[in-house]
Amino acid sequence: MAKTPLRNLLLLIHKRFLQTNPIPKPPPLNPKRLKTPQNAALESAPFFDFLKSYGFNDTQIAKVLKYRPAFVHSRFNKWMKPKLDYFIEKGFEGKLLSQFVASNPLVLSRGLKSQIKPCFEILSQFLKDDELLVAIKRSSSWLFTSNAIVRKNINLLINEGVLVDRISRLLVFQPRVILQSHGRMVYAVNLAKEAGLEPGQPRFIHALRVICSVSESNWKKKVEAFMSVGWTREEVFNTLRKDPVCLACSERKLRHLMDFYVNTMKLDARTVISYPKLILYSTDKRILARYEVLKVLKSMKLIKEAKKIVWVFTLSEKKFMEEYITKNKDEAPGLLDMYQQAVKKRNSRKGKNKSASLIL
Repeated sequence: MAKTPLRNLLLLIHKRFLQTNPIPKPPPLNPKRLKTPQNAALESAPFFDFLKSYGFNDTQIAKVLKYRPAFVHSRFNKWMKPKLDYFIEKGFEGKLLSQFVASNPLVLSRGLKSQIKPCFEILSQFLKDDELLVAIKRSSSWLFTSNAIVRKNINLLINEGVLVDRISRLLVFQPRVILQSHGRMVYAVNLAKEAGLEPGQPRFIHALRVICSVSESNWKKKVEAFMSVGWTREEVFNTLRKDPVCLACSERKLRHLMDFYVNTMKLDARTVISYPKLILYSTDKRILARYEVLKVLKSMKLIKEAKKIVWVFTLSEKKFMEEYITKNKDEAPGLLDMYQQAVKKRNSRKGKNKSASLIL
């Protein structure tokens, strides 16, 4: 019973406390601070209007904001406008400007004086206006962050004796090569020279591109792949010297092709060295399908065993059809169907492999 008076006393104290010390009311909600779609649209409207004045459409603006949503809340009219105006001054006019920025919104984060202008100054020494635009578009925004590297790599190539017009072509068609670290570029130059290529030769630039496309460890793996089927290091360099692009394929493809040429076709490894383009050809579309045709013609004694089989793979599709399919259509009437089915079957298998890799 004693608990009831005590409880009443506590309730009375609590009531009087609330009367003398009322709980403050929360401040009224500011509609502008609410995260609603309507308010978000109001906040982003000035930014949209700003970019639309430069020819951007809604999709392109959305791409820019996906990269950096905070652009909406920045003083974009102060820091972004000078950059866009400068791009226009340098030739990015009309749709070209909006397409370039939307595909490379990172350029908007680059400093105008510290990165963008110095980049244009370097490139303009080697490229015409139209070439300059192509180079910048191909390299995305990386050229704007690597001014020092670009300058050092270009100076290295010039000092080594690479012609300026070839450096220009490299900047236009393969700008990523110039963006390699300076140490990596030095390594590529020395390796190309070790292979016997002179910096003044056209193939020197192609060799640089191939060497720079893989890491040093992967390059060693490629060399090991050749040596594992009987080539010497010097013979690998001979291939690099004759046709640098041949070494651009993956180590996996190299091993697959060399296994087929040496173990299936029983070719001497040095025969492949004499025809380095054999490494470039598609195994499925060209090599295996044509090899099936040659086997049939040999079994029917329609071609001589002594004829250089490798030469057949270097022929254009039209020439191959004329020399080996059409020419023997009477003696081997089913040859055309067999060849077409072989190509179709291998293309289908290749497509399935691609689909499987995408699923995995």
